[in-house]
Amino acid sequence: MSTNAQYAATMRAKLKRWDADFDAITAGGAKVSNDAYHEGVEALRASRDAAQQLVDEIRFASESAGAKLKVGMESSWESMRMALDSASAACKK
Repeated sequence: MSTNAQYAATMRAKLKRWDADFDAITAGGAKVSNDAYHEGVEALRASRDAAQQLVDEIRFASESAGAKLKVGMESSWESMRMALDSASAACKK
């Protein structure tokens, strides 16, 4: 398995855990009528979809291209993680 494929597998596992956390946080949100909440949820989903696409690109990229893409993935992952933490904290208020 190539380095890129290994990295992609690791990121897919992280995304799967992120999905579970996201689902847990937003489980009761369908009842919320706050537009800002729903826009935030949609923004998180869009970020997640973009991250999945980047993971797929990394998996099939050359090693040198994959290295460059990984830098972007790490930045995206950190932003997603922080956004989910923020959403979780907001739901606990």
